Amino acid sequence: MSLAPEPYASRRDTVAFLTCLLLAVVARAAPADYTATVASLLRSSILAPLVTLQHETELLRVRRREFETLLAQRDSAIAFAEQMEPLAAENLRLRSILGLRQRMPVRHVSGEVLHHPHPAGEITLLLTVGANQGVREWAPVVSPRGLVGHIQSVDAETSVALAWTHPDFRASATVMDSIAGIVVPRIGAGATSFLELREVAHRAEIPSGTIVHTAGLGGVYPRGIPIGRVRELVEEREGWSKTYLVEPVVHPATVSHVLVLLADGVDLRRAFSSAER
Repeated sequence: MSLAPEPYASRRDTVAFLTCLLLAVVARAAPADYTATVASLLRSSILAPLVTLQHETELLRVRRREFETLLAQRDSAIAFAEQMEPLAAENLRLRSILGLRQRMPVRHVSGEVLHHPHPAGEITLLLTVGANQGVREWAPVVSPRGLVGHIQSVDAETSVALAWTHPDFRASATVMDSIAGIVVPRIGAGATSFLELREVAHRAEIPSGTIVHTAGLGGVYPRGIPIGRVRELVEEREGWSKTYLVEPVVHPATVSHVLVLLADGVDLRRAFSSAER
């Protein structure tokens, strides 16, 4: 049995269409304030569920993007963490092979050397660190291998270091933790290439090649910074004292980066142990 089309269906559709068209024309021609009020009423009543659904859908889209970003960051962090352990082991192995020490175990700042005078002159070094980085006068200046000098003057962003090659340089020193002396630059020929270890007790015997460290006396240089290696006995005052020629472990004219130490009263023998080999 076939169902006949409702006789008035097409008429109802036509009436509905004409009604919607009329409402659209009226809404188009109505004042803006009136249409805004009607639209607000519709959104808060009939269309409220649709507006809420659209809002929730947008929030879901944003949360999904954030979740995907978080997943990517987590995956990157996991991959990075998995690489850290072998990288750390490789770093330690390379340091062992190259004889590099660990990070300096004392508060310090690193600086670049901006100016090198002629190697034969009285060397002072212009550094790229100053008072704004905590640098102060008389602060020790070292390289990874040993002593360079100390800070002579300080500006806001730069400072001037007096190197051990300067005639005014003096440092208390110790050899084999038992023999004391004073290290001064060698005056005369080769003055900027060697130092002298003076006032060594006459009964003391220092083998060639023995490392000379700062003794930590005088309040300028901490204990344990390598200064140089003993080469030979150059002077002996009978019954009084000896003077040894010392070859420096680092020459100021060859350094490009230095460390300025900011702490006092520390022992740095372990910090330079690998550099002395």
